[in-house]
Amino acid sequence: MTNIGNGIIDIRQYVHEKHMHNVTDCVFCRIAEGREHAFKIYEDESIMVFLDKYPLSPGHTLVATRKHFENILTTPDTFLSKMIVAVKAVASAQINILNADGVKIIQNNGSIVGQEIFHVHFHVIPYYHKIPLRHPRRIISKEEGNHISNKLREYIQEIL
Repeated sequence: MTNIGNGIIDIRQYVHEKHMHNVTDCVFCRIAEGREHAFKIYEDESIMVFLDKYPLSPGHTLVATRKHFENILTTPDTFLSKMIVAVKAVASAQINILNADGVKIIQNNGSIVGQEIFHVHFHVIPYYHKIPLRHPRRIISKEEGNHISNKLREYIQEIL
């Protein structure tokens, strides 16, 4: 760990050393490399946007970096800037195209707060008055994934 003065450590290095996980087993890295299927909505050289495989609601979307960073503390600001712009576009699409009544944006850092995949990502979860959240969560069907990703893709590609 790097001591940056007065007993203060560089938290990014601490988090990286304490919680380094095996990149070769990362499902998001496999999606970025095309080795794992996902219902992709948008991607560029830095980020990718795709539907959650186990959505809480129709249109539950993930925004992740293509390059592996474990959490927000280890992710360069240039990537975070692109991610938040994409998060905003997804939220707008969920409200305007999927007719969501609201949107919850979640970004977890560490297993204690619910991070399960140790690759930085945001959840953009649409909420609907007439559709309850899915508990237990189930895998998205091919039909639902294709239908929703096509609708969101058309809207988002005009924004990003």
